[in-house]
Amino acid sequence: MLTVSGRLANMASGLVCRLGFFLILTAWVPQKVNGASFRERPEPVAVLRGQTVVMKCAFNGLASDDTVIWQGATDNKIHKIISYDRNVLKAYRRHTIVGDSLRGEFNLEIRDAQLKDDGKYSCYTHPDDTADATLTVVVPMPTPPTITGGELVVTAGEQLSLTCRTSGGHPTPRLTWLNGTQPFRSATMSTNEDETLELFIPRLTKWDNGANFTCLADQGFPELAKPKASSRILRVKYPPLVQVPSPSVHVREGEPASLSCMVDSNPKATVTWRKLGDSLRSFNMPRDHVLQIPKASKHDGGLYQCEADNGVPPVGFGTITLQVYYPPVIDASMEDKVTMQFGQDDRYLQCIADGNPKPHIRWRRKDTSLYWGNPLRFHRVRYDVQGTYQCVAASDGFQEVTKDVYVDVVGKPSIHSGLSSIVVAEGNNARFHCEILGDPLPSHVTWFWRNKQSAEVVVMTTDGGMSIVEKATDDGMSSTLLLKDVGISQEGTYICQASNMFGEARREIHLEVTGSPGSLVAISVSMATVVLGIVAAVIVCVAVKKKWVCWDSKQDTSTLSSTRSVPPARKAVKRLGHGTNDSGVEDLELQELDGTLKPRPPPRGDKEWTSVGLSYTRLAHSSTLPPYTTVERHRPDGEDIRSRGGIPEEAIMPDPEYIAVAVPTPPAQDKRRWSRQAASSGSRLSCSVREVDDNQADSI
Repeated sequence: MLTVSGRLANMASGLVCRLGFFLILTAWVPQKVNGASFRERPEPVAVLRGQTVVMKCAFNGLASDDTVIWQGATDNKIHKIISYDRNVLKAYRRHTIVGDSLRGEFNLEIRDAQLKDDGKYSCYTHPDDTADATLTVVVPMPTPPTITGGELVVTAGEQLSLTCRTSGGHPTPRLTWLNGTQPFRSATMSTNEDETLELFIPRLTKWDNGANFTCLADQGFPELAKPKASSRILRVKYPPLVQVPSPSVHVREGEPASLSCMVDSNPKATVTWRKLGDSLRSFNMPRDHVLQIPKASKHDGGLYQCEADNGVPPVGFGTITLQVYYPPVIDASMEDKVTMQFGQDDRYLQCIADGNPKPHIRWRRKDTSLYWGNPLRFHRVRYDVQGTYQCVAASDGFQEVTKDVYVDVVGKPSIHSGLSSIVVAEGNNARFHCEILGDPLPSHVTWFWRNKQSAEVVVMTTDGGMSIVEKATDDGMSSTLLLKDVGISQEGTYICQASNMFGEARREIHLEVTGSPGSLVAISVSMATVVLGIVAAVIVCVAVKKKWVCWDSKQDTSTLSSTRSVPPARKAVKRLGHGTNDSGVEDLELQELDGTLKPRPPPRGDKEWTSVGLSYTRLAHSSTLPPYTTVERHRPDGEDIRSRGGIPEEAIMPDPEYIAVAVPTPPAQDKRRWSRQAASSGSRLSCSVREVDDNQADSI
């Protein structure tokens, strides 16, 4: 008994057999026509003229009564019967039926094919079932196609029309326009009956220059007749187009520079270089579109232009900016010495410097680090601004440069202000001091005396007790008038006068003479005596009333002796002024302290004047330059620029040159002494005042 799988296998095998029989039956039945069917149908074929071609046709199942017929076209394109079975009509001497007829092969062979053989051929056994095929007799083109139009050079913006024409050849060639190797897509093409093809471009551009316009003729059978082509390279003239790779070129002075303009034009353009606003130096230009500057100078900086011209308008232009960096250069026309007049207002020094990058200009006093802007302004010209100033020009990447300018101040003399009055005790010496600045310096200084009646007379050194000393200082000169043994009659105003070609200056000092030293001592002694007497009386009265003392009845041999010297009175002295208003240093009052002259500080309410750490604000210098600029207060070596140099002559004069208060003489002492004696037992105390002689008196 069969298994289930075996039964299924038998059923599948039966189905396959039945399906194969059905397919064989369906494939054979449609091709069966009256008992014969095509085993090989004719196919299209091409042949070169003069050669032999065979058109195949084969049947299956031909009966004895079946006839195979070939039919083909003639010169007038009418289809006529060529052969029956293997019999060819006498009109077709070049045609033959070849093949094994027992196998049903009836192939048509045509020898020496001619153009009249070209056409459609049919093979059949019954007119209702035919097999058609085309025979193409190929006659190659004798020459490539010709192109007309565009023989001359055209200009961009114009239109272009090209015509491609072919002649001869069979079948008729198919014409195609190519742009190089690719078909044209942006052009208009039209085919005429005379085997021509036109190409039309309405507007040419520079990009069409050099285009390869190719006309290709193809007969469709490349194995028998290769395609032929004709080409034309289009020449389009277009104006110069200038491109500048580097619109701005930067170079340091002394280095080479290269300016380049890239020019595209047809035909080639002539390039001309020029410098806008200036003449162009002659440079070596190996290539006309490159300008070579072997060693750039500051004068080469500027705007350059290249001009390209090829005869096709418009002319092309390109511009390049050349930046030449060079160090600062101060204008050489600036004077080394500038003269200003004393007392003038709002004078200034202007410094002009050139450089690239643009330099930053400042002023400074030579050998200092104090800077001012440019221009350097003097609000009011004084003698202390005289000196050397430097113009400093600095640019990034370069070392700064300087130019020295000496400012020389000329004008009428200037006398430094000092004490306007002095007080001298009668019989002492009086000193008057003047410091004079000026350019030129006065030849001499004249002193005048104005008495109380306002009459002025010239002070002569021939007068007794008068002397005038003139000395040169670092910045000018000084004059000192000395009066010895001053009397009341010499009171008044003493005038120091100096003059030069620009004018004169005067300074007045008032002299006041006080009484003689003897009268001062007498007054002081009288006042001291009165004070001591009052004090003694008060003490005696209080002691008697309280019974603290009693009259001494006998002479006291044991006396207290104490020798005590009276300390000298401190001398308040005043130094003759030597400060100046110009320098801002005021006259300082001097006093003797520990054997040395010290400046008396300003009064302070919270500390003693001898305390350490006091500040002397009045010693600060006033501004020597106008508020428009930074004020320079010190010379490079630390010396004050208003310093007149050296200590005036009065600084080494003896004590009589200063105002002094004499020490008063002690008053006469009362020869009475207070004494206290111890009483014996039982006796009472008594107070007595006794007289003592001068030898026994104690010193106070």
